[in-house]
Amino acid sequence: MTEHNDKSSCAVCRQVRLYLLIAGPLLFAIWSNPNAGFLQDIDLIRLTSHVFGGGCVLMILWKAYVEYWRK
Repeated sequence: MTEHNDKSSCAVCRQVRLYLLIAGPLLFAIWSNPNAGFLQDIDLIRLTSHVFGGGCVLMILWKAYVEYWRK
């Protein structure tokens, strides 16, 4: 196998790593089922889906801006 030692990576790879850094702790928090008082009234599944859905919409809007409107 070949090794990739260059420090630059593609934008998609950086975004995937960012999403994994965010999703990992969220998935752990959901899996561990914390009994913290401030989390008892919050539906973590709904919150997570809204955050990721909003992030996807924002990412699509940003990409459309960069590709079509920004000079």
